[in-house]
Amino acid sequence: MKNISYYLSLTFFIFWISWSHSASTEDAYSIIRNGNPEQGYKMLLMLADKNNDSRAFYGLALLFKEGWGVSKDEKIAIEYFKKAANLDHTRAMFDLGTFYQNGLLVKQSYTQAISWYEKAANKGYAAAMYGLGGLYFNGLGVKKDPDKGTMWFTKAAKIGFEPAIKFLDAVNNLGVPSEN
Repeated sequence: MKNISYYLSLTFFIFWISWSHSASTEDAYSIIRNGNPEQGYKMLLMLADKNNDSRAFYGLALLFKEGWGVSKDEKIAIEYFKKAANLDHTRAMFDLGTFYQNGLLVKQSYTQAISWYEKAANKGYAAAMYGLGGLYFNGLGVKKDPDKGTMWFTKAAKIGFEPAIKFLDAVNNLGVPSEN
């Protein structure tokens, strides 16, 4: 009996070691998508702690924001969004910009929104370029500057961001969409 217990413990330990070393963020995301957010949470937490993985921090942020597999906690969610963003996760930067712009999960701050959007936009994230365009074009949190807003909309449009293309089309045609 003692040998069986030892064997089972050893087998579990070997399995855990091999799993923990080979698990990836995508594996955790897949487990969450397949209906086991609790297990995905454990994997993401391990990857975030062990590897300082921006995608793992972002996944944890989403879990806490939505309450998937964990208790919904907006403060913890924001902490994880910031950790991911500070590790150059552009979607986390964009999400933080959106949260600050709209006062979601955080106190509204156009200054913070602009800061996070700029970080993501400068890394080529088109939705952040579009967000900046809107803030400058409408003078939200900054002095109204339609030229600077249009510059950001144009950058987003040049990389194929459809909302920016439609906006510029409407502005250039005085609100009448083109036939294309």
